[in-house]
Amino acid sequence: MLNIPGGKPRPDVPILGSKVPQPEEIVMLSQPVLKAVIKLGEELKDAHAKWAVGGDAGEIMKGVNVHTDFIEILTTKEGTQEICARLGDYVTLPPSVAETKLDREADIDGKMLPVYIRSHYAELTLNGVKVKVYGDQQIKVAEWDWGDPLDYTPDEVNVVGTRVPTVPLRLSSELDLGLGWLDRVELISDAVMRSQHRH
Repeated sequence: MLNIPGGKPRPDVPILGSKVPQPEEIVMLSQPVLKAVIKLGEELKDAHAKWAVGGDAGEIMKGVNVHTDFIEILTTKEGTQEICARLGDYVTLPPSVAETKLDREADIDGKMLPVYIRSHYAELTLNGVKVKVYGDQQIKVAEWDWGDPLDYTPDEVNVVGTRVPTVPLRLSSELDLGLGWLDRVELISDAVMRSQHRH
């Protein structure tokens, strides 16, 4: 059950809780991505800034059935600087303000509209895996105003003994819903249903 933004949650509806995935759920991350996620967890465990694995890699860690060969981190502007300072040897693109247009358009009331993201962006390469770091990421659709920087309370996932913060699925599903990406909403919803059925 997804809580629609602005909707009143019903007390009998299970809220998307943070459940630690079983080991067999995490194997969908490819070996190089898995190793890079563990390294990030180890290197950034005492980071001061809030950071979390988001995007497809973060969703896979929560059991969403998607595939990726890179990692996305959502953090703050200061977080981008801190991550690049702590992992200086791996930085392939130093932090700067960047604006990009996503490959996929939003489907708003049947109209296809371009989606843009803006952030304090940097790139690292860990074990051959690209890590995209987005600080204070904002999203805008077409000519609309920029949204507020994404904010969230990370969920921690235990990845082979390393605690790794991930972006909550609720944030992902609300964003996907807002952009009209119903196939993504459904994939997230399926993962949530599966995790609840296993209790």
